[in-house]
Formats: sequence, C-alpha cells, structure tokens
Amino acid sequence: WFLICFYCTFGGYITKYLFESIQALFMKNSVLNTGDPGALFGGMIGNVGNSVAWMTGFLLLTMVIVFGGVSGGIEKFCKIAMPALFFLLIAVVIRSCTLPGAGPGLKFLFYPDLTMWKTDFFEVVRLAGGQMFFSLSLGMAIMVTYGSYMKKNEDLQENAVIIPIADTLIAVMAGVAIMPAVFASGQDPAAGPGLLFITLQTVFSAMGSLGPVFGTLFYGLVFIAAITSSISLVEAVSSAIMDRAIEKNKP
Repeated sequence: WFLICFYCTFGGYITKYLFESIQALFMKNSVLNTGDPGALFGGMIGNVGNSVAWMTGFLLLTMVIVFGGVSGGIEKFCKIAMPALFFLLIAVVIRSCTLPGAGPGLKFLFYPDLTMWKTDFFEVVRLAGGQMFFSLSLGMAIMVTYGSYMKKNEDLQENAVIIPIADTLIAVMAGVAIMPAVFASGQDPAAGPGLLFITLQTVFSAMGSLGPVFGTLFYGLVFIAAITSSISLVEAVSSAIMDRAIEKNKP
C-alpha cells in the first residue's frame, strides 16, 4: 500500500506535467513555455490540494484499468502501452544523444568508476540489490500474481530470462535518454527528483519550438511507466483480497 501511495503521488505529478506539455504544444504562453521550471515544480509540490487532485485522478485511472480485468483491462492496455513506451524512449534517446555536449553524459553512464568497489564493496552490492528487487518487482507478489494468470503452455524459464534482459535494456535506454541531455545543458546529474521535473524541463525549454514536442514524448513515456507499475501493485493487492474472499465463501 505504501508503494501504491508513492506511485500515485509520482504519477499525479507526471500527469500534471504531461497535461501542461500538451498545452504547451498549442499555447505559446503556457506555463511550461514561459515559466521557470524550478518555480513551477516548487509551486506544484507546495499546493497540497492540487497535488492530491492529480494523485486521485491517477489512482482512479489505475483502478478503472484494473477493474476491467486481466484480459479486458490490464492486458489490452499493456499491449498498447509497452510498445509505445519503447518507441517513445527511442525517440527521446536519439534527440538526447544528438544534443551538442552530450558526450560527457554518455561517459558518465558507461565509463566504469571502480573507486566505490575499493572503498565500500558491500554498499555497492546493497544499492544494486535494492535496485534489482525494486525494478523487477521481486518480493511484492506481483510476479506471483501475474504468473498465476499465465497459460499452461507458457515457458516459465524462457520468460524468466526475457524479463530481466528487457528490464535492463529499458533501464539503460532511460539513462541514455536523460544523462546526455543533462550534461549537454550543464545541469547537475545528482539533482534527485528535480532531475526529472526541473533539470529536464530546463533542457526541453532550451530546445525552442521542439521543446514541447519532446517534453510531451518524454512525460508520456514516464506516465506509461508509472501507470503500468501502479496497475501491477493494485492488481497484486486486489487479487489477494478476492482470493481470500473466495476461500472464505467455499462450503
């Protein structure tokens, strides 16, 4: 439940930025075209009522998809959303890597820094393990829930190989989409949450007329990533509740 709250809060912010990016495509005087990215983000998180409204909308959308069932809701949505996420990410990666000064960002991502291994090996293992469990949704019953819906002729071993490979590929692509653009604009790669909502918006604003286009693409793909993760968490919880209710009603 705590993770659902996290994803819905994050998803509400992303939905707000996606809405503003779409407005920026058609309105030159929109907030994203004329406002300061830092002030915009600060104002959003400082307005509790507005944040709760966007979070609630995101949660309701998640519930509508989950209530549609596995095949009627989740499966249909993901068949469209996952390919869209991949192709949107490719578009942002291409643009990010072609920005002047993007080279240091690629070096930051792929040039190995072994100093951490020498100074605190177990801290690196702890951080990597935490990221692995979080990214692959291990230990949260999500894989067990989705696995219970699989057809009997599915190859579990093959799927167990495909999933981490695809997850790693998308994670690397996301890094390539973000870091070159951050370095190209001279921003701080350790900006935390502001890296997404302030730093990258600064990058999009600096692109001129193309900024709203790539902003909409980027926030669109992040929205897809957030909504699919939220769907997984709600489905795992609701499935457990329904299974327990069925067990109790058995004669």
